[in-house]
Amino acid sequence: MIKKRHNRADELTYHALVKAVEADKLRIYLDYGKINRPLSPVYNPWETLLPILLPVLLGLVLIIGVGVIFGLLFIIGMILVYSGVVKKKLYQRIIARTKEHMVSGYENCCSLWAFGGIVLVNADNKKSGCVAPEGDWKEFVIKNFADLMIENKPAAEEAEEKAKPDEKAKR
Repeated sequence: MIKKRHNRADELTYHALVKAVEADKLRIYLDYGKINRPLSPVYNPWETLLPILLPVLLGLVLIIGVGVIFGLLFIIGMILVYSGVVKKKLYQRIIARTKEHMVSGYENCCSLWAFGGIVLVNADNKKSGCVAPEGDWKEFVIKNFADLMIENKPAAEEAEEKAKPDEKAKR
């Protein structure tokens, strides 16, 4: 696979995206059906299988060992626990993993965007959003967070740069 090289503008746009996510100005929403499937960069098969497989296997053991009614009640109870508690925790984990993957590098962000299942939304203007992979995330970031693209140098560095021309003038 040929990697597409990125230029300085892409790098600045990506850093603006990272700053916006860190400042909570940019929200990332997911289509769980698209993002949490095999071949996704953030998919974890154990996280998907174990919460369902373990209660079913334990329920079958209870059906055989204790009784049919007790085993079925256990399985029904675990289905309720899964849908009420476990599923929400899994969604939070996949959101965190997706954010972490997006801000871990430009190439990771682009590969995740190409896979799809992500929606970027401006936290200040919830009507402004961009859907992967059809939308252009770079254009969205430039349109909404152009102020974050400017690299602010620390005051000490600016003072050093201002002092350098003065030193040359003295010589």
